[in-house]
Amino acid sequence: MWSDNEAEIDLLGFEHLKGAVLSIVNDKNLLPASVGIYGDWGSGKSSLMKMVREELEKDKEIAVISFNGWLFEGYEDAKTALIGTIIEEIVEKRTLSSEAKTEAKRLGFRLLKKIQVFRLLSIGAKTASAYAIGGSPVAGTVLATEGASYLSELVNTASEEIQKSKDMSIEDIDKFLKKETENNVRKNIREFRKDFADLINQTKIKTLVVLIDDLDRCLPDSIIETLEAIKLFLFVPNTAFVIGADERLVRYAVRRRFPELPGEKTEVGQDYLEKLVQYPVRVPPLGRAEIESYINLLFTKKENVPADKFEEARRCVTECSPKDLLEVRYNHGIAQKILGQNFTAELGNSLALAQRIAPVLAAGLTGNPRQCKRFLNTLVMRVNMAKTKKIDLNPSILAKLMLLERFYTESYRQLARIQGEQGGKPSELALAEESLRRESKPGIPEEKNEKSSSSVSEGNSQQISIGQNSEWLSDPGLKDWIESDPPLSGEDLRPYFYFSRDLLGPLNSVVQRMSPIAQEILSDLLKPGKAQFKITLKRAKDLSSGDSGSVFFALGLRLRTEDDLGKEESILWKLLDWVNERRELFGQLIIILMELPETNLPLSLPPRIVNLSKSQEEKSSTRRLLEKWNISSGNPRLKASAKIQLSKI
Repeated sequence: MWSDNEAEIDLLGFEHLKGAVLSIVNDKNLLPASVGIYGDWGSGKSSLMKMVREELEKDKEIAVISFNGWLFEGYEDAKTALIGTIIEEIVEKRTLSSEAKTEAKRLGFRLLKKIQVFRLLSIGAKTASAYAIGGSPVAGTVLATEGASYLSELVNTASEEIQKSKDMSIEDIDKFLKKETENNVRKNIREFRKDFADLINQTKIKTLVVLIDDLDRCLPDSIIETLEAIKLFLFVPNTAFVIGADERLVRYAVRRRFPELPGEKTEVGQDYLEKLVQYPVRVPPLGRAEIESYINLLFTKKENVPADKFEEARRCVTECSPKDLLEVRYNHGIAQKILGQNFTAELGNSLALAQRIAPVLAAGLTGNPRQCKRFLNTLVMRVNMAKTKKIDLNPSILAKLMLLERFYTESYRQLARIQGEQGGKPSELALAEESLRRESKPGIPEEKNEKSSSSVSEGNSQQISIGQNSEWLSDPGLKDWIESDPPLSGEDLRPYFYFSRDLLGPLNSVVQRMSPIAQEILSDLLKPGKAQFKITLKRAKDLSSGDSGSVFFALGLRLRTEDDLGKEESILWKLLDWVNERRELFGQLIIILMELPETNLPLSLPPRIVNLSKSQEEKSSTRRLLEKWNISSGNPRLKASAKIQLSKI
């Protein structure tokens, strides 16, 4: 298995991105500068920042400080946490003479005192005015416990003003205190920036580089406070701030933090972000060739080949020629040539597996390295679990089933049930494979053997069998999956599903595999209120197909436990609206509706499904669903509604 933490070495070919960041940081004419390393969750932002840090630390005159915003999420004020950390790091970690160290500590202490003033000012002028007017016990306690000398002076000043003018209203006092506070804030910011610049000069720092990671995991207020702290307090000569974040989540934080700003919310978020971050460096998703090269390197690293050989293999990916940029830079043939006698049969099988799954992972996971690594880790973990029970799982078969599990979860659940009913060898799947084989090679007669001629299993599964259910054969993605190697006809699938029962269990296992933005969207979808739901629904396009499918599956799990499917805010209607935004999930929706107890379905569902159907394939699937409901004996109203809609489709 492979570590899920940021990588110490470049397996992704990020040299050009690292060069872009370093070119900004090392250019004195561009400082002070703020650089945004933008990318989706798991795209490699943290790994890129680590590579940048290692390169910068080679120069002893450059001070590099790392700050993880998420670790300080619980602090009262994100600004003071960031500023305090930077100052303490500068003072404690610089190698200075005794005299310089003393002066640096003096400046540092002075700056830390100012930080406390800024934090106390956030208490607000109204607290001070309340104390000035009536000696509020609450305000008095706050001032006493915080040791707020500045606020105490402000209160005394307000009291003097009150004595001068007995007729001052509370509103007048508030205005006076607000004006005094703003004047002092501006003055303190100017003084702070000067002292901070002096501290950098005193400690003989050529360039101060602050790396801020995991900002997109913070709450909206913390994100904004951290960005504003950079611009307001720390943006002084010879400084550079490198911020790693998902650009979409930062824009979302801006919209949440400033809902009152005029204009289109998307534009407001983007404009605000561009003012705070000068140089965006975006980590692009990996393409099919890059994903395959990356997976091949992971498998090679797992084989523990000699370090010099692995480095040679790695350089094939990171130091390729311009003509090879869009090609697989490290594959089976190149690996054999480089590794020689270190190339094992097991590695050969792994590289062949990578070639088969890379196109699907690149498309379904939008080229996300972390998601690819997690997919492979799950695969290896299941193989290892099986070995403890002395069962050998074929990695190629397991990987194929895991692709279905990851991208077509409802079809996977259906196949799990059917194979369980048929001793691990679903005849319907064999029929579907044979049907597609004949379709691709016309003229091949139907084989009369156990795999193809087995009768469809009896019972309810007969109505939704894979071989006869063209939700499988009409869905392009599922059709490609059935046709992909290796064929599953005749294979006993029971052990494969036995070791994948974690997915077929509770909701938590589904949520854990989602990206943070997908988890947030799922949470918002489940909240009451039409307005919130409509806003969240617009974000469906932001998700990869893997995340979108996970959200769909999580909603499906909730749907199965819901009693009243006809109520206005039922998960059923939310599920239909989600599919309307993500059309590729239509076939999965039909599978869910096929399996739901008909007695619970509202009569308004058939017309909604008909309206949702757009393409000819979708209409054909809808017709089969309506025909099933049309023979329903447990829900006469649903039956009548389905009959009416059949005449319209």
